[in-house]
Amino acid sequence: MHITLIGAGPRGLLLLSRLLSWQPIRYPKRRLNIVLVDPYPIGGRVWKINQDPNLIMNTAASQITLFTDQSVTDVGPFITGPDLSTWALTIAAGYLDAHPELDNRAILLRQAASLGPNSYASRALYGVYQRWFFDLLRAQAGQNTITYKQQTVTRLDQKNPGFTITTDQESWQTDQVVMALGNLKNSLTRDQKALHDYAKAHKLFYLEPGFPEEGDLSNIEPQAPVIVRGLGLSFFDLMSRLTEGRGGRFQKTADGLLAYHPSGREPHIFAGSRRGFPYRAKGHNQKGPGEEWQPQFLTPEQINAWQARGEVSGQTFWDALKHEAELIYYRLLLPQRYPDIDETAFEHDFLADPVATLGTLPIAAKDRLDWDVLADPTKAHPSGQPYQDFMRHYLRQDAREAMRGTKTGPLTSALEVLRDMRDPIRQFVERGLFSQDQYLDFFLRWFNSLNDFLSIGPPALRIDQLQALIGAGIVTILPPGMQIKGIDGQFLLKTPSDPKFSLQAKALLEARVPAVNAPTAQDPLVQQLLHDGYAHPYELQLNADKRFQSGAIAVDRQTQQLLDANEQPQAGLFFWGVPTEGVHWLTTASPRPLVNDVSLKTAEQIVKAIFAGTGS
Repeated sequence: MHITLIGAGPRGLLLLSRLLSWQPIRYPKRRLNIVLVDPYPIGGRVWKINQDPNLIMNTAASQITLFTDQSVTDVGPFITGPDLSTWALTIAAGYLDAHPELDNRAILLRQAASLGPNSYASRALYGVYQRWFFDLLRAQAGQNTITYKQQTVTRLDQKNPGFTITTDQESWQTDQVVMALGNLKNSLTRDQKALHDYAKAHKLFYLEPGFPEEGDLSNIEPQAPVIVRGLGLSFFDLMSRLTEGRGGRFQKTADGLLAYHPSGREPHIFAGSRRGFPYRAKGHNQKGPGEEWQPQFLTPEQINAWQARGEVSGQTFWDALKHEAELIYYRLLLPQRYPDIDETAFEHDFLADPVATLGTLPIAAKDRLDWDVLADPTKAHPSGQPYQDFMRHYLRQDAREAMRGTKTGPLTSALEVLRDMRDPIRQFVERGLFSQDQYLDFFLRWFNSLNDFLSIGPPALRIDQLQALIGAGIVTILPPGMQIKGIDGQFLLKTPSDPKFSLQAKALLEARVPAVNAPTAQDPLVQQLLHDGYAHPYELQLNADKRFQSGAIAVDRQTQQLLDANEQPQAGLFFWGVPTEGVHWLTTASPRPLVNDVSLKTAEQIVKAIFAGTGS
């Protein structure tokens, strides 16, 4: 059987691994001919080995794996292997020594030697882990053949039987196809196109939304103002490239946080976003492999009961999720700050009636978990305090809270619950428990933004670095709602909260990866699939006969088969990854060991479907 895997990042490698593990059982008398194809080296675009080694992941190294394990639902045969941190300390040095041609080899060796289970690997080092994993699979392929083609797939055509794959270099026939794609570059929006055209007309620098390690920043002059729009994860990559990437250095101070020593080659960064705050720091991991907070309100039994009754409101879901976080928060807070309160009695009462229990809990207002302030930290801005002083204080507090840990810090542990509840949250999406209107307005538009802000942020190190850069006068964070337009041959930056503030700059950087929007994706394969009816965007049927096109590629949620223009699943044609965000939820997360991880489950699911009915 001939199988083509399009995409050589973590998803493509997971599929390759599961195919090889299942083959002796499901297909013992015949061999697999597997083609893995990607325009980038093994690891794909995001995890290139030769990228800036200062760019780091936002998940602790012990929580990243490419090996399927016994926790996966209905798991088949599998081989065990090390998570990223274990690999770094036991195997990485020998592998790197055997590959002297790798860029940044000396730096990668140092990084691997110092990588602990709760530290954060560089993206380049994770790229090496993926390449090692691929080499391991090739060595274990047996009678099966694995061919890697570093090419761009431009079209797919259905034949009887199978498919024809066409790249920028050749074509071949295949029986089954799995597209495991990441973020795709889009055509510019109207606003972005206007800024791009203005920059071109006035010889300014405009960095489009994309992958922040790829943009050429060399023309940004030292000490010149540069505007950065966006305060998510991409912002921290750009921040790093423009500061420590230009020779500056951070140093620990007596208070335990960092100070920054400029090189003199940094620009002055003015950054902002709609919310006006960077994502909250990722808490210092204290959990062992497979350890998670267990649901008390979003239990399988409760979710089944909701499903039996029909649709669930967004508010019902949100109340239950808040209660999960509140239980952990107060369970840790009380013995630390209020030892006279009976913790066992509190927990018993809270599980029975959370709202009433919190209403009578005798603790100070400053110690309560305030969701309004968490969602909008400007509510805590003291009147008259200079905004940069307020922002730096907020960031220092955030870094310190994160360092208190995911099992002992009350706030950090509470926000960690949002990560541990990802599987129950996914059940609301996968089972269609929200009405289509609630799914759009509450979940996609409101909850997703808040969840990203509170739970998928950078390591505390990055927040600590940012407060140090503000203290050094290198970074200025704008209040919410920054406004940018071209005027007088430069980019003009203003903020509604301070009518007197304005700034002109010659450089504007979009700190964001491309949004999921298949109709505007600049990918030849995706456009051909849409044009020829092999694929269509996922749509929501709203009230009043309105329809909303989400931008996601429509797939069958159970089988991952690509749905054609008539919404019919296509045998032997699977689609998995970031372009399905909206059909699925949180498709960018890295595989995590020993927690029945969704990526490991999905790979298992697809490979079982590939082998179904093939005989021996």
